[in-house]
Amino acid sequence: MTSSSTQHITRTPARGHRGAVAAARQVSVDAGLAMLEAGGTAVDAAVAAGLVAGVVEPMETTLAGSGFLVVAEGDGTAHSVEFGPRAPAAARPDMYEVDEGAAADRGLGVSTVVGDANVTGALAAGIPGTIAGLLAAHDRFGRLDRQTVLAPAVRAAYDGFPADEYYLVDAVDNLAALRRDPGAREVFLAGGDPFPVPHLGTATLGTTRLVRQPALGRILEIVADRGHDGFYAGEVAADLVSTVRELGGRWTEADLAGRQVSIGTPLRLTFRDVDVWAPVAPSGGLTELQLLNVWQALLPERDGRSVDDPQRLRQLAEASWHCFADRYHWLGDPNFVPVPSTELLGDPYAAELAELVRTGAAPPVSTPAEGFPWQVFARRAVHDPWRHGGREGPTWQPGGATTPTAGTTHVSAIDGDGMTVSLTHTAANHFGAKVVCQRTGLLLDAAMGWFNAYPDAANSIAGGARPLANMGPVVLTRNGRPTAAVGAPGGRRIVDAVVQLVQGIVDRSLSAGDVVLEPRIDASGSAALVSERLGAAAEAMAAAGLPVKVVQEQHSPYGYELGRPVVVTRDADAGLTASTDPIARGAAGAL
Repeated sequence: MTSSSTQHITRTPARGHRGAVAAARQVSVDAGLAMLEAGGTAVDAAVAAGLVAGVVEPMETTLAGSGFLVVAEGDGTAHSVEFGPRAPAAARPDMYEVDEGAAADRGLGVSTVVGDANVTGALAAGIPGTIAGLLAAHDRFGRLDRQTVLAPAVRAAYDGFPADEYYLVDAVDNLAALRRDPGAREVFLAGGDPFPVPHLGTATLGTTRLVRQPALGRILEIVADRGHDGFYAGEVAADLVSTVRELGGRWTEADLAGRQVSIGTPLRLTFRDVDVWAPVAPSGGLTELQLLNVWQALLPERDGRSVDDPQRLRQLAEASWHCFADRYHWLGDPNFVPVPSTELLGDPYAAELAELVRTGAAPPVSTPAEGFPWQVFARRAVHDPWRHGGREGPTWQPGGATTPTAGTTHVSAIDGDGMTVSLTHTAANHFGAKVVCQRTGLLLDAAMGWFNAYPDAANSIAGGARPLANMGPVVLTRNGRPTAAVGAPGGRRIVDAVVQLVQGIVDRSLSAGDVVLEPRIDASGSAALVSERLGAAAEAMAAAGLPVKVVQEQHSPYGYELGRPVVVTRDADAGLTASTDPIARGAAGAL
């Protein structure tokens, strides 16, 4: 018998009583804490932090992107601010030519179209929603004035952010595409080359180059002064549309003028004695709630097993595979196609899937010969949730499926009055579409890549439709009081990460500082990815015949295999705790 070493990295949480913020960068956390210090709400804090993230994390997000913000007020009343990805009105199901011979092996598995046109270039860009969504959230739930909340992002744009090793790895990986676009080349590269690596060479020893974005700073000043119309009407909107159309995109000024933000009641699932609130629009939220409901149908009482219990992990992987098979086949924009949301979240269907897990029925796992599960199950239904509602579902028969890589950030915040916010927003790919509008400094997103580029799927492209996003921010409330905000970047792996975080908080009564340290798995793909810290359990799962891959967790820009949690909790002693994944780049602070 042999023994192997494993890597264990920890993180110290931030604790306080007047407010807490967690995000991917310290500068974002600082912006949020400044709002709380000034007497702002958790929404003021989250919006300020989110705006800064849109400036300093072009590898992950952009202020011309999309997202979701779930907020619970101090009395537990929950709201979902939805500004998710949306296609231009001129988008069509057959607007991309699928490259059938391309290898689908990029990070999270991309089945490409010819020229990568759905993820790179102006034709990949969705209609921007992030500015509209964050402004709408601030208008409804904020306390501070707009100029104060935008000020940190304005400063970040003018002052610049460090071109550190995380930035440089992403820039090198996307170098060819960044070089092709004059705007991206000017902003994100140094004369067409990556910025010098900080620790190499005497000329750069001890220094880090700054990425400054003065054009973006000027746009943010306009938004601070004029609000929503400063972005979605007038000169800024005209400049954005002009750039996109010059580069082959399909935007119109009417697309921008009509960009809507929805504020309403989120999806809710009562998990044990906790209400879990998630976005309503096509996102990761519905699948997260479905999986949690299957879990409590399987285990009606709190699950007291250890996090590394092999049976627990086998059951979790199998339940996840069942839910993802539904996700890949049935989910799309309910404004355009029938979606069995009620049935998927219903107790009868949860009991049906739980029984399959309990009895050890073979889970829906695709083989390498068949293809990735999102390809296989896009065209083949595994389950029929529709019958639980007395309905007959549609027949979807696409030729396959296409899926983009990750590129997302998250902010969690809570204030002294109990208001709790979970915010995820994204560029939909690393450096979005790799196109910067030179007139505005805005990086375009790659939201069109979230659609299935094949026609005749639930998630196929339609003009004005919303693609199925992976973002799944949630807020937890118990007895009318917010208790946690949970979210993560990580592409489709957000779903399993959020579910396991909720399980830890509810079933094992863990705080933010403890729950982010637990090892996790992911079963959104063909094999269960298992943290190397769960090695014995992985061996047991493999011995039971499940496809398993052990993941060596790494502190790197591409450590997305198990998601990157960003969590705040209100603990039993009424204290506040904030923390992030110890493997990932992250920060947290509290007052």
